[in-house]
Amino acid sequence: MIAMYDSGLGGLSVWRAVRAALPAWPITYLADQAYCPYGPRSREEIIDRALKVGHYLASQGATILIVACNTATTAAIAALRAELSLPIVGIEPAIKPAAAMSRTGRIAVLATEYTLASERVKTLLDAHAGDVEVLRRAGHGWVEQVEAGELAGERTRALVRRVVEPLLAENIDHIALGCTHYPFLAPLIQEIIGDGIRLYDPAEAIARRAADLIQQHGCDSQGDHYYRFITTAEDAADMALRLPQLIGQPFPVESQLLD
Repeated sequence: MIAMYDSGLGGLSVWRAVRAALPAWPITYLADQAYCPYGPRSREEIIDRALKVGHYLASQGATILIVACNTATTAAIAALRAELSLPIVGIEPAIKPAAAMSRTGRIAVLATEYTLASERVKTLLDAHAGDVEVLRRAGHGWVEQVEAGELAGERTRALVRRVVEPLLAENIDHIALGCTHYPFLAPLIQEIIGDGIRLYDPAEAIARRAADLIQQHGCDSQGDHYYRFITTAEDAADMALRLPQLIGQPFPVESQLLD
C-alpha cells in the first residue's frame, strides 16, 4: 500500500499524479487537518505530527510513504527516515528544472514562509540556481482557501493576484510551485501570468520517484486495489465534500484522531 500524507488537502495534487503513474496500487491518503496549516507551526510541532502520522500509516500496512507536503518534508523527513524502516519520498519546490530552463535568468518560487526560509530551499538554490536570480514569495492565505474549496472566488482571486501580479514586472519566465496546495490555484495563477511564464509542479516527479523506489525495493501492490482517505479532524464530512472538487470523484472519508 502507498501511504501519503499532507497537512491537509494540498497533497491531493500529488495523489492525482501517483494514481496516474501507479494505477494498480492501493493508496491511503491522510490529511492532518486538525493541525492545518503547518506553515505557522514550529519545527518541533511538525516533527511530532510527522512521527505520529508516519507510525500510524506504517501500522496500517504502508509499503512506501510519500510526504506530500513541502513544509513537512523540510522539517521532518530526516526524523521520519530515522524512525521508520520503509522507503520515504519527500517533496521540494521545482527550483532545479525552473532554473535550468530559464532564458531570462530570473525565476520565482511560490511556497509557505516556512519552506522559503528553510535550509532545504537554500541548499536547492545553491546547488541549482547559482546563475539565476530567484524571487521567493509566500502565498498568504492560499492554503486556507484551498482547504475551504474556494478555488476561484473573488477573495481567492484577490489573494493570488496580490502575490503574482507584481512578478509580471520582474522579467521572470518560470515559477516553481513549492506547496502542494498551490497547484489547485494554477488556473488562477496562469490566468494572471499568461502564456509567457511557465509553472512547474513537482507532483509528476514525485510519482516517478515513488515508482522507482517501489521497483528498487521489490515491493508488490499487496492484493486488493483501493483508495482510502483519512482526516485527523473530528468531522470527516468537510473533506468528503471537497474530494469531488479536487480529484474528480467522491470517496468515503474516515476520521482518525492522532493526539
